Amino acid sequence: MELWVLWLLFLLSVVQYPQPIEDVLDEVMRLRMELQAKFQERERIQLEREVKQLVLMQSGTSWRDLLRSALQPWQVWAFAGLLVLLLAIWFMWRKRSCDAQISGEEKKEKEKEEEEEDETWAYDLRWLLDERIQWPVQDLQTGCNRTMALIDNFLTVLRRALSRTFYPVLQQAIGIGSAFEGWTASEEEIVYQVLVALTPPLGHLFHLERDTDQQKPGRNFRVRVELECRCPTEYQGMNMLCFQHHPDVIRRMTQQPNLLDTLCTDSYLDVKKTVHWFCTLVGASWQRLPQSRSWHLVLLPSKRSCNLRLTNSQESFQVKVLFGVRRLTSDIFISSRYRGPRTPSTMWPESYAVAETKFFRHMARKAPQDSSHLKCLQLLAHVLARKDFSVHSLKTIVMRLLHTVPVSQWQRRHFLLQLSDALEQLRVSLEEKHLEHFIVGNQRLPEEIRLPPDVLRARPPNLFHGLAQDPTAHSQAMQAYLDLRQRLARMLAYGHC
Repeated sequence: MELWVLWLLFLLSVVQYPQPIEDVLDEVMRLRMELQAKFQERERIQLEREVKQLVLMQSGTSWRDLLRSALQPWQVWAFAGLLVLLLAIWFMWRKRSCDAQISGEEKKEKEKEEEEEDETWAYDLRWLLDERIQWPVQDLQTGCNRTMALIDNFLTVLRRALSRTFYPVLQQAIGIGSAFEGWTASEEEIVYQVLVALTPPLGHLFHLERDTDQQKPGRNFRVRVELECRCPTEYQGMNMLCFQHHPDVIRRMTQQPNLLDTLCTDSYLDVKKTVHWFCTLVGASWQRLPQSRSWHLVLLPSKRSCNLRLTNSQESFQVKVLFGVRRLTSDIFISSRYRGPRTPSTMWPESYAVAETKFFRHMARKAPQDSSHLKCLQLLAHVLARKDFSVHSLKTIVMRLLHTVPVSQWQRRHFLLQLSDALEQLRVSLEEKHLEHFIVGNQRLPEEIRLPPDVLRARPPNLFHGLAQDPTAHSQAMQAYLDLRQRLARMLAYGHC
């Protein structure tokens, strides 16, 4: 159809517009080329249609045939095994997630139950310690502050009175003993102990001499007093006033005797004379103190300490003043404390009370706020009825436990456990007849506690040495331990012994 149309148009053009023969040939060639291009376009369209139909016919089986042709049989099985393995891993992960969720919930429930049990136990123990047990009701801190204020006022007055004499110089008092450590075993009047250090007056020297008598317990010293030579080196012994070379001249000039004439026996400082001298000064100066307007003072008899009792209309308390000489710059003193009925008046036993008090204060800073170590010591000392072993032995055991057991385990909820440990340590020590001193030879004390080199290197003495020497005393001590356990059980069960 299209061919006839082209020929018709060609003839019309020739008839209407006659052209040269060359132009006519060119026009014929152009038309033939256009016609050929149209035929090629028609064939291309027809071929595309056939390809589309072929694709539609093979689409149903194309993927299956492709896989069969691409994969070998062993590869198909490997692919299937991989799918099974992935499914297994997914199921295991899912199961573990569920188990972890369940165990987490169970753990939370268990922790909640334990917290409830701890709260119940803490309440029961608080009820036992605060309500069932009858503790001494005195406020120790108030009593300590009141005692230190009293002694400081005494010392201020006495220093002023002794400023132009040759009596020992009174240094600042140091609180020692159970009350200043934070515990007490007494249900009655608490005895507050203080140590007043003595230093030599002008023109005098103190020399400490170790007592070599091995029959006496502990470490004992004597204080030898010497007059000091104050002459210039090149004029020694010449006509210059000196305590050592001209004591009589100085005595006449000052109208004051030297220390050798007053408080010494055979050139050694005498404990009994020193105590009597201090008590006399206290009685004479009492009215100068502001405390005299609200308290009544009574001096109690004692040979190696100055014991005071103060009372008013509402309460009373006692103060025990001990005297000592510091060893070097350490926390160890030789003191006037009592050590048996046969202790000579010129003997000054070595005292570790200041070091022990500093240790308890150190532990109080480190221990938890609800620490029970003082309650433990106080309860043991309170129920100790028989004196076959001393309260100091119980204190030594508690100090050793404080030094070895982590401070976190001294919380209130561990009270019964620590009490049991203390009793067990006491039993073992009594059976072995051996309990080492805590301070002497202890090289692991806190740095703030200073010991002289010989005390630091010394072998710790056995506090139960007497039990090892006396079988009867050992049997009585073991019976006292059993009595202590029974009284302690009654105290925990009924609140009293």
